[in-house]
Amino acid sequence: MPRKRATKPAAGSSRTRRIVRVLLVVLAVGLAAGAGALAYLWPRCSGAGCPSVDAMRAYQPPQASQLFDGGGKLVAYLAPQRRTVVPIERIPAHVSGAFLAVEDKRFYRHGGVDYRRVLGALARDVQTLSYRQGFSTVTMQLARNVFPEYLSREKTIGRKLWEVVLARRIERAFTKDEILEMYLNQIYLGQGQYGVEAAARGYFGKPVAKLTEAEAALLAALPKAPSFYDPRRNPDGALRRRNLVLGLMAEAGVISATEAAMARGQPLGLAPPPEALGEAPYYVAAVRRELRERFGPRADTDGLRVFTSLDPALQNAAEEELARQIRGVEKGQFGRFRHAACSAARPTRCLQGMFVALDPRTGDVWALVGGRDYALSQFDRATQGKRQAGSAFKPFVFAAALEDGIPVSTPLLGPGAEGVRGAYWPRDHVADSATVDMRDALRLSSNRAAVVLGERVGATRVVQTAHGMGITTPIQPLPSTFLGAASVVPMELVAAYAPFANGGATVRPRLIRRVEDARGRVVYEARVSRRRAISPGVAFLTTSLMRGVVDRGTGSGARQAGLSYDIPAAGKTGTTNDGTDVWFVGYTPDVVAGVWLGFDRPRPILASASGGGLAAPVWGRVVSRYYQRHPAPAAWPVPADIVAQPVDRLSGKLATAACPGESVGTEYFVAGTEPTEHCPLHPENDGGWLGRAVRDIGDWLGRP
Repeated sequence: MPRKRATKPAAGSSRTRRIVRVLLVVLAVGLAAGAGALAYLWPRCSGAGCPSVDAMRAYQPPQASQLFDGGGKLVAYLAPQRRTVVPIERIPAHVSGAFLAVEDKRFYRHGGVDYRRVLGALARDVQTLSYRQGFSTVTMQLARNVFPEYLSREKTIGRKLWEVVLARRIERAFTKDEILEMYLNQIYLGQGQYGVEAAARGYFGKPVAKLTEAEAALLAALPKAPSFYDPRRNPDGALRRRNLVLGLMAEAGVISATEAAMARGQPLGLAPPPEALGEAPYYVAAVRRELRERFGPRADTDGLRVFTSLDPALQNAAEEELARQIRGVEKGQFGRFRHAACSAARPTRCLQGMFVALDPRTGDVWALVGGRDYALSQFDRATQGKRQAGSAFKPFVFAAALEDGIPVSTPLLGPGAEGVRGAYWPRDHVADSATVDMRDALRLSSNRAAVVLGERVGATRVVQTAHGMGITTPIQPLPSTFLGAASVVPMELVAAYAPFANGGATVRPRLIRRVEDARGRVVYEARVSRRRAISPGVAFLTTSLMRGVVDRGTGSGARQAGLSYDIPAAGKTGTTNDGTDVWFVGYTPDVVAGVWLGFDRPRPILASASGGGLAAPVWGRVVSRYYQRHPAPAAWPVPADIVAQPVDRLSGKLATAACPGESVGTEYFVAGTEPTEHCPLHPENDGGWLGRAVRDIGDWLGRP
């Protein structure tokens, strides 16, 4: 039988074998390189400086930062002072199950590292060419929380390898239940709260043992991004994340699909924040916000000692008097109140208020009340809100005019008025036929007089003055700006009055004076910031005009409320269209303060609401209580660049002997702006035509 001829191997088969050999070599080299890199990057540690998992049972979370008032008295801890450790058997299964459903579904089936999850994360990172997909287990997160000096927050291979090493050590040293217990008692859940017990009490006002499925899901939603999903700052985002967690809990069998569906329909149900039960809640919250801006989101738990400008007595007076006034308005003491009763279910329907007081020389904020009730609403209307200023803006118009050399005695309305009526002619309660100079215009809060004066100065000049005195919000150079149509931050408006009180210098509001770290080292100090905004003479003259507002003008409600005439005071009322916002901003040589009342969604407060009727009395009562503890100050001294002259109020010119006594008064002027002409309405007896002729001849003969 003939032998079969050997067939020649196909060219394709040979090529395939070569490719396979090359791939095997490449794979071997790659594995060797990878092993070498892994060996190079693998964490190494020796000696006493190495992390000890045996010390984990004694681990304590970061120390709560402390807030002190202006006298050095401790006012508040900015985070829970100490953690409350809850044994795993006292943590409901739906609470621990919620965290495992989100963070580590196979917690009880791996040895600290979930390699299936690692491979999945690597595959997704390769697909997206990024390093975004995480694979940290509960044990790895625990290691990161306990050993931050070894495990930074940066996404690096070295950090991940340290997590793997420490997680494996933890798994060998503790049981699964012990690891889960430590995790649930140490996980950071936002607002300075560590552990499920502290968070349950902080967010829901109850122990962890009493949390519902929906509440457990909200806590489990927070570790991903505690600041972003903060239910008090971002309720919509927190609600969406909570509902996602409920779905994961149902998938993991922690709760049923029916229970998850029912829980999704529940509101967040947050309890009032812990600050609501302490002193000066709006002040403390404002300090916390500033700290987080300067030192990061965990400033509450860095063990800082924060020294503030808070005056507890003035803060208490402001809180009490503002609340008293709001209750009085709602009870109809100032006219029929047509709105529904305030309730926690609909806080936007509640009448709100704001009070700020600060030192006009340094900017130290002595009192800050951002609303009627911190438990009802944590929104700070003093620093976070923006409202139309109304007539409380007018002093900037008058200051700009005085800076431009317009005399105080200038008639703005009436027969002797120098202003020209423009296209914008607002409603006014002062008759056009009445002679109104700058002093009467501000005292009576005449809208038309303010527009005449503003048009004479120019809208752009007025806006520059307001910004120069501390207003940072945009202001359009329009005629309506003269009447306060622009929105302002209330704290800024109050601080912008400080130059009137201190002789012309702007001051920056200062809540925090100094911050020390846990070892007592000063890490931040807020220095007094002063800058010249207006001249001392203009500050004095504007103050002189506003003293008339308080003593016998639209702001006299402050005096009627009990503020003694022995205390020099100046200020300005403000009322926006239809009485939706009412203001009074005023000052003494010692303190500048402002009051606002209104609704968060603007609507009329009362049919006859006004700053003089509703806001000025609050200011008067608070400032009066301040001076029960402090001596009455001396009045503002007259600056060197101010001169006084007797003038006729009707003409605004120098008074003559023929001017009626009731129309003559002493007026102040910046030197060089005082009138030089005598009153043309009441000329002195000059001897008739013959006397005038004799004087004219004498003048002609005396010419060179």
